[in-house]
Amino acid sequence: MNTKKNVIVLNRMYVGKYIFNNLGHEIINMYAADNGNHYLYLNATGNFERNHKDEIGTMLLTKSYKQNIVEVIGLATGLKDVPGAEKSLGRNYKEKNNDILQEQKNYIENEGKISYGGASILDIFNDAEQQSIFITYKAEKFYKPKRRIFIAFCIDSDNKELPNDSEHLVKLTQLNWAKTSLKQYLYPKDATNEDYKTIENLVKNSDLWKEDNTKVDSNVDIAKREISLIDICQIQNDENCFSNMLAYFMQQKQYRKLWTEFFKAIGITLEENYSVTREKSAKIENNDNQDYNPNGGRMDIFISDNNKNVIVIENKIKSDINDISTDKNNSTQLRRYYNYVNWLRSDESYKDLNPHFLILTPNYNIPEIEEEKDGNQKLLVPQMKDIYKIITYNKLYDFLSAKMNEFNGDANFKAFYEAIKRHTNQNVNAYLYNEMEEKFIRRIKEINGQK
Repeated sequence: MNTKKNVIVLNRMYVGKYIFNNLGHEIINMYAADNGNHYLYLNATGNFERNHKDEIGTMLLTKSYKQNIVEVIGLATGLKDVPGAEKSLGRNYKEKNNDILQEQKNYIENEGKISYGGASILDIFNDAEQQSIFITYKAEKFYKPKRRIFIAFCIDSDNKELPNDSEHLVKLTQLNWAKTSLKQYLYPKDATNEDYKTIENLVKNSDLWKEDNTKVDSNVDIAKREISLIDICQIQNDENCFSNMLAYFMQQKQYRKLWTEFFKAIGITLEENYSVTREKSAKIENNDNQDYNPNGGRMDIFISDNNKNVIVIENKIKSDINDISTDKNNSTQLRRYYNYVNWLRSDESYKDLNPHFLILTPNYNIPEIEEEKDGNQKLLVPQMKDIYKIITYNKLYDFLSAKMNEFNGDANFKAFYEAIKRHTNQNVNAYLYNEMEEKFIRRIKEINGQK
């Protein structure tokens, strides 16, 4: 047995399709159990290979920040393996392994019925698709950062995505970002020895850490946000559903003043008698020049009023903004919409048309509009980055927040407003973390019979 236990594991949390619909098991990592001890779950399935048995002494808890960069949100030291965690779950791991499950249950009972907020861990995760392993390690000490800490994997030093100087950043030069695993091990004698020293220094830097023994407060009030059909149907990330909701609430009479105020706040004066079209075709009729706009496409939201204001909104939640067409100029969808509106202006009745082009995007997916060139590699004029204005969901959410008291009794609009909130985070993992915290508290309340 290795008495030093000097191996460090990086545990990446709040990742994967599983936690979009389920309570992630790693939620216990950030809390002390009711008995005062800290127990940890190692992603993705709670187990580790036998060759790591009695080797892991330290865990850095991380979440994704940007590509090749993780944020460190916790540190656990003095790790002790929990029975069953070193065993393979087999290929069909979604089915319970009763032998491992019994080892885990025995350990949990011997520890004094491990619970959080008064609810047994066995009850909290009893409906999981796979739950042979509840706990991977028991830690002697748990710490949280005094300020934000980041780890960059083999990344260019002048990368614009790096955090600012007020935050702590360590750079690894040999260890690459693990694309197919949520855990990475650092051994002191392997090929990443220099990176091991870098991480070891991070762990030992007492100026960066504060011990934390926070327990779950099951009395916290989460009733203010009711579960809606948007939550139940899991459509918070569905681009088309969001565009449908936007178009619906823009069309209805009782919300028109609200939207004209929003557009005015971003520099667009729109009359309340505006019309809204969802997925309006951008195909140019009777077009002799087939290079100009051969495919058209459909605009997510097209708004116009009697004063001849036109607003084109491209809603991008997860997809890329730089979709390439098949025309000779490689024109993007953004240019095709711009071309269509210009074509409308060629009609005498639309000559005074006042167009506005917007991209509505989450804070975690703000696009960089690529340059477009013609077949001779000359820049097209104008460039779409100079035409389209980017509006973040955070800007919309902040605006609606100041108005929500007018819609307290409107359950549908309130659900729409709450759904927007997840798209105000700087990265996807941030809202997954917040939602997991909420699910955790709800589950505990249900078990305890609380409302």
